[in-house]
Amino acid sequence: MSPTKTALALGILVLLGACQSQPAGGDTPALLSGTEADQKELREKIRDALPADKPVLLADDALTRDSLLVIERAPPRDLSRPPVNGRNLQRPETFRLLLDNERCWLERLGDGKRWEMVEASCIPAPGR
Repeated sequence: MSPTKTALALGILVLLGACQSQPAGGDTPALLSGTEADQKELREKIRDALPADKPVLLADDALTRDSLLVIERAPPRDLSRPPVNGRNLQRPETFRLLLDNERCWLERLGDGKRWEMVEASCIPAPGR
């Protein structure tokens, strides 16, 4: 095998290994157990993390099947304030639920800021 092919193969292996690695610092992707108290605390933390100009609607099963939560801005419901170009170009907010030494954290991926989920019951995400 030529040196170029060997280097390419090693590079691909490193990238594939990185895709399977866990977040730094011993954090493990987590899920909420799905109780009403979990969802209430999640709504409170999301409200703290996002601008308070509009309410945020979350599914009842948010963070119970996947450790990632993506929140998009809703388009206007009437024509009194339509977006200039007809669509919203702002990036959605993405959060990840993590378990670190039995403590549960909600992390905003854009800036890495974290909020501890004190009352929520978190479990490790399967396959991690």
